[in-house]
Amino acid sequence: MQYRFHTFVELQAILEAESISAPEYGIKREAFMTGLPEERIRAEFDRRIAVTRNALLQGLEHPQHSRLGLTKGAAVAFTKAERHLIRDDLFTRSLAYSLAINEVNACGGKVVAFPTAGSSGIVPGVIWAWWDTRSQGASGTVRLNDPPYDPRLQDAFTLASLTGVIIAQGATLAGSEGGCQAECGAAGAMAACALAYLEGLPLGACFSAAALSLKNSLGLACDPVAGLVEVPCVKRNAFVAANVLTAVDLTLSGIESIIPFDEVVWAMKQIGDSLPASIRENAAGGLAITPTGCMVKQALERLQP
Repeated sequence: MQYRFHTFVELQAILEAESISAPEYGIKREAFMTGLPEERIRAEFDRRIAVTRNALLQGLEHPQHSRLGLTKGAAVAFTKAERHLIRDDLFTRSLAYSLAINEVNACGGKVVAFPTAGSSGIVPGVIWAWWDTRSQGASGTVRLNDPPYDPRLQDAFTLASLTGVIIAQGATLAGSEGGCQAECGAAGAMAACALAYLEGLPLGACFSAAALSLKNSLGLACDPVAGLVEVPCVKRNAFVAANVLTAVDLTLSGIESIIPFDEVVWAMKQIGDSLPASIRENAAGGLAITPTGCMVKQALERLQP
C-alpha cells in the first residue's frame, strides 16, 4: 500500500485502488510511519481525544484567567449568557467548546495541538459539539466518556488529521510561515472535513467543505498581542468554528467549492509567502502594535523577572 501522498487527488486515488476508507487508511498510515501496531495507534488516538475532552470540561467548569487578564472565562460567560442572537444548540456549543479548549491552552493547561496550540479549540470543539447534540442528544451536562470511544468519533478525528497532513505538505501549519490562515484556517478546514463526514457526506463533499472553510480564512494575519497566544487567538477559535458550520451547511445544501481543495491549499501557500513578516506571528504588526497592544506588551515586560 502506498503511504505517501501530497494532495487530496493522490489520497483519493490510493483509497480507490485499495478499496479502503480514509479513516482506516489514516490508522494504517500512522502504523506504517511509526512502526507500531494498529491497536497501539488507536489507543494513542483515543488518549489524545480524551485530552481534548478533559480540556473542554476544564474550560467549561472553571473560568480560565490568565496573568494579564487577556483571557478571562469567555467560554463560561458565553454559556451562561441569557441572550443569544442565534439560538441553536449546535452553534452555541461549537463556539463555547472552541473557546473553552483554547482558553485552557492560553492559561497553560494541557491540550492537543490541532494542528497548533493557538488553534487547538476548533477541531475538537466542533466535533464534540456535534457529538453532544446530534449523536447522544443534548443533556445540558458535558461528561467525559472514557476510551475506547465510538469508532465514528475516532474516524472523525482521524480524517481531520489527514486533512491537516495535506495542508502541511502543500503549504504550512506554522503561523510564522503562513500567518493565521496556516493555524486557525487549517484547523477550520480540518474541522469542516470531519463534521461533513459525521453528517454522512461522501469524501469528495467532505473536502469540498474543507475547501469552503479554508477559502474564507485565506490571508488571515497572525498578529498576537504581546506575542501571547491569547489575543486575538482565543476568540478567533470561536469565529472559525462558526465558519466551519457555515461551510458544512452550504455543503449539505449541495453547494460545492468551485476551487478544488488542492488548489485552495496551493493558493494558501502563495498568499502565506506574500504576507509581510510583521503579521506572521512575530507580534510586529497588526493588532500587536495598536496603542492597547503596546500597553499590554509593556505590562508583560514589567512582570518579567
